[in-house]
Amino acid sequence: MPVKPMDTRFVAISTGNTQPLLNALGGYCDAIRLGRGAAGPGVDLTPDLVRELDAIAERNVTRRRIRYPKLFGNKIVAAAYRCGRRRRARQVFRQIHRTLAADTSRTVLVFNGYLAPNALLALAAETLSMPRLFIENGFYPGTMQCDPQGINALSTLPRDGAFYDGLSEDMLGDGWPEDFEIRKSKLRDGNVPAATDDLPEAYVFVPFQVPSDMQILALSPWIGSMVQLHAEIAALAEAFPDRHFVIKEHPSFPLSIQDVVPSHSRIRFANAANTRALIEGADAVITVNSTVGLEALTLAKKVITLGEAHYNIPGLVLHAPDRAALHAAVAELDRWEPDDTRRRRFIRFVYNRFLVPLSRTDPDDSALAILQIRAAGGDAYSQALAGSAHNRAGDIEAGAARQ
Repeated sequence: MPVKPMDTRFVAISTGNTQPLLNALGGYCDAIRLGRGAAGPGVDLTPDLVRELDAIAERNVTRRRIRYPKLFGNKIVAAAYRCGRRRRARQVFRQIHRTLAADTSRTVLVFNGYLAPNALLALAAETLSMPRLFIENGFYPGTMQCDPQGINALSTLPRDGAFYDGLSEDMLGDGWPEDFEIRKSKLRDGNVPAATDDLPEAYVFVPFQVPSDMQILALSPWIGSMVQLHAEIAALAEAFPDRHFVIKEHPSFPLSIQDVVPSHSRIRFANAANTRALIEGADAVITVNSTVGLEALTLAKKVITLGEAHYNIPGLVLHAPDRAALHAAVAELDRWEPDDTRRRRFIRFVYNRFLVPLSRTDPDDSALAILQIRAAGGDAYSQALAGSAHNRAGDIEAGAARQ
């Protein structure tokens, strides 16, 4: 029997960041408040579960080491922290598992899902075969990601260009994003604010990302740090002497690499410049998998991706999974043009159907209905995926019949 949208109940971990949305869901969302006390024996931790719990704990250790390299570069400090995180992961997992097991009919809301405690929540839900919705900020202001499989490149958003080519105009929707996130400048002592009119006349823009974020740690197979990314851009500058590159470090990350990488005459840091202005003035954008890449696509710019991204779609971007592919992509830039029709169809579908109109910090009265309908698969996005799966199954059956 199909689940009615209003039958769906949720359960989520209560934190300061998520509380506004949980409040908006009211009595339809049970909040898990993690305690510091012993959680009791609970579920039996098999060797496979222990390995997964230790891997989740290690993510938090890695994040600390990246953000606080001097402190967590100390092996004794790192080992002590690792031991504490592993012990805590087991304790919290048991508490979450016991809470979820009390009513497995609920849908589990997982915020991001990469780091503890929400990674533990996602794992506990998986072991209990409970439906999940992964929640994260959207790619445009006033939107959120809401997906049963994951966020960003882990989501169910198709990477098949033919999927977007085949959608009806009604399914694409009429809206078009006009606004982007306004990112703060990243200024350090001694830095001079950079105006875009001081930049090279022609350049490739390279937005740096937070190196401790899942986009780099989980979805970037070959670029493991911004120091490495800078080295790859320096190699490009040497290989293509007519190219200039402009870098903007991510304002949310507290450290800068400018003092630890060699300077280059054709690589410019513009940490104080406006991101949209940098995109608009660029010949192209090279990104691992940043939302800036999607902004560049929205503004009809050429994009090269280095990592796994939800917009890694043939005809939209040039994807470079290694150094050789990156150099080949840059060599091809002047001759290559993205498929503008597919680009516009993709952006419309993402904006109107994949993303949901919700604010994590200030959700309105529509939040409950939006999440319930997405959880039940009753919204236009879910129907588009179901229709595509049905068509693919029909094609497979027709092909088999012809053989």
